[in-house]
Amino acid sequence: MLSNCSLKCLFKIAKIIAFIAFHTKNQLSSQTTKNIKLCFPELSNSEQRNLIFESLHHTCCAFIELASLWNLPIDTVLTEIKIKNIDKHFFNSDKVNIVIAPHHGSWEMLNLWLASSGISYSLYKPARSNGVDQYVLQKRSRNNAILVPANTSGLRQLLQGLKKTKASCMILPDQRPATRTAQVDAPFYNFPAPTSLLIKRLSSKLDCDIYIASATRDLDTASYQLSIKLLEHSEFLKDDLQSATYLNESIQNIIKEQKSQYQWAYRRFNKEVYKNNLP
Repeated sequence: MLSNCSLKCLFKIAKIIAFIAFHTKNQLSSQTTKNIKLCFPELSNSEQRNLIFESLHHTCCAFIELASLWNLPIDTVLTEIKIKNIDKHFFNSDKVNIVIAPHHGSWEMLNLWLASSGISYSLYKPARSNGVDQYVLQKRSRNNAILVPANTSGLRQLLQGLKKTKASCMILPDQRPATRTAQVDAPFYNFPAPTSLLIKRLSSKLDCDIYIASATRDLDTASYQLSIKLLEHSEFLKDDLQSATYLNESIQNIIKEQKSQYQWAYRRFNKEVYKNNLP
């Protein structure tokens, strides 16, 4: 039913849901508030409140826009990208493209666009419910994107595939890494945050270029702007802490452009950080 609505209508529905979330007690607004107060102490109370609401709006957009992105014809969906700022090396290199995709803007739109531009791999965390897992896989791979689980067998499949052919690989780097995976606490907005070392591991095993990308929303025009920027490969090959710090700094530079479009609803830090630094 929602897929019959225009994007502008979906974004307005998301705003209504965000209004309800903002004025009620719930995990979504609570975690968003904690992260914004922690990361932007320089903002006044009113500025923080505005940013919290705007962030909730974009978080709700990220969910409700799936009605359009997952159900309308691919060509129709991709026409909603009105502006493209893509590094010239992205299409001209013979190397594998590792695309770092923070939870900023619409990573689902970014996934669809990457798959339309060539062979594209994407790591995903399998859902607990097999039915839900199969549904999500079907929707995310309907543009021939190749999804592999973020586990040992999936990473092996990913490496084998990337070594055989020039392709893109989209990785969302800013969720808390699973236990027993390669990670290090690296600064994120001046606080230690568990940070995956997957990018470093891949960059050391592949002849690749590394980019950071996002598809941000323009709520007024109900459209998207695609941005793909080349990063310094050598920075990811430094020691674990330096590599992870460069990753987090690159994510912060993306966030700086539009703070509200980052997914502040994720618990990015350990409990001790929130406990020791928030009233």
